[in-house]
Amino acid sequence: MNALLLLVHGSPREESNTDMFAVVEDIRSGGRWPLVEVGFLDCNQPDVPSAIDRCVEMGATRIVGVPYFLHSGRHLTRDLPDLLEAGARRHPKTTILLGDSLGEEPVIAEIILDRIAEAKDVQGG
Repeated sequence: MNALLLLVHGSPREESNTDMFAVVEDIRSGGRWPLVEVGFLDCNQPDVPSAIDRCVEMGATRIVGVPYFLHSGRHLTRDLPDLLEAGARRHPKTTILLGDSLGEEPVIAEIILDRIAEAKDVQGG
């Protein structure tokens, strides 16, 4: 079974994770992935190792970790790969892959242009 593991930073401010959970629900409801889980790098549970373990416990034989990050930094180049490699060592019969960040996709520019059109005066006017 394939599992999608959305890798997110997390926030101690629980409501800051709301938009990400809405994206997860959109992916789940699309039905393309039999298992969709979230693994937090910081501040929230489940952490990435626990989320990997959960995917395996639920029958995943292939996990694709996709970072919910815009750009490549230390978390993407070192922290997440290290966590996924450790998960692969714990679960040698499970294939664990790491996707790229959201990065430089044309849709990101489109979203920014939409946000410009929706911009509100910060002084309430």
